[in-house]
Amino acid sequence: MTKRKGKKIRLFVLLIIILVIGFLAYDIYFSDGKFSNKIGKNFGLMMNDIIKSTDDYKKCMNNSFKEENFSEDLINKKNEIINLYNGVSANFMYTDLENDYSFGKDENVNSYAASVTKLPAVLYAYKQADEGKIDLNKELTYLERNKRGGSGIIQKSSVGTKYKLSEILEYTIRYSDNIGYDMLLDELGGRNNVKEYWKKLGYDIIYTDNFGNLSPYLGNGYIKEVYKYYLTGKDNAKKLVNDMINSDNSEYVKVSDIEVAHKYGEYVEGGGYYNDVSLNFTKHPFALSITSTLGYSDTMKNLFLKTHELSIKFNKMYHEEKENYCLEKSHILS
Repeated sequence: MTKRKGKKIRLFVLLIIILVIGFLAYDIYFSDGKFSNKIGKNFGLMMNDIIKSTDDYKKCMNNSFKEENFSEDLINKKNEIINLYNGVSANFMYTDLENDYSFGKDENVNSYAASVTKLPAVLYAYKQADEGKIDLNKELTYLERNKRGGSGIIQKSSVGTKYKLSEILEYTIRYSDNIGYDMLLDELGGRNNVKEYWKKLGYDIIYTDNFGNLSPYLGNGYIKEVYKYYLTGKDNAKKLVNDMINSDNSEYVKVSDIEVAHKYGEYVEGGGYYNDVSLNFTKHPFALSITSTLGYSDTMKNLFLKTHELSIKFNKMYHEEKENYCLEKSHILS
């Protein structure tokens, strides 16, 4: 390149810089800086997109957001949820399903599970069907020994009525059908087969009867496995989650237009147990399990709804702060 040609290029670049500076100055002083602000905003968004594509950012987002990095507002929101349980005969656990961040109150304490235990049995059955080990179109007969009171719709039918296994699974979730659950356990070869399956997944179901015990930790374990199953996109997984969304007593866990796939358990005797485990389909899904001996009361309803309301807010704040933290950290590292 000749000296004359190089000089011309430098002059041209200098001219462009001067023109850009001049335009920005004019925009700021005579046009309220609207165009400049737009350029700055777009540039910032572009830089964020670039940072989000880096390995540092992705690694940061895949890890839990440590509480030492929480803002005061986020800590306060977490404590607001925990404080709901002060002096109340109830326990809970929140778990972010994308990176397993959890907190709760007495989340490892067991109480009577009631009908929540129907969920792991139904999930096991669907997994067996996926593997071709059971047939969802098989007809099961409602026998005298299956007769049960309590929740459900099969009790309105006569002994001897036949149901497809697929119907039994739906009724067990949607209507918490006690007869359907008993018929299901018969088809699965008993509750010990359900227990062994979940033991292989890392969870210990303690059966004191066909329902057994439940802790909020175990409840969130059930929901984690439901969510993993749902992410496979299999038809049976979609069916399970859809039935959970449309199941009884959803009004005690649904506080907005966010879909909640849940399974409740109620036992009015022996302390008035009322429990619920749920998969909350926020932008970043989370599990929430609540166990209580509050019975079917206004106190229970208010506690469950308030816990869901605050957990949704916490979940949103948590992920916003986490994203900003990872953007800042990745920018520094890059």
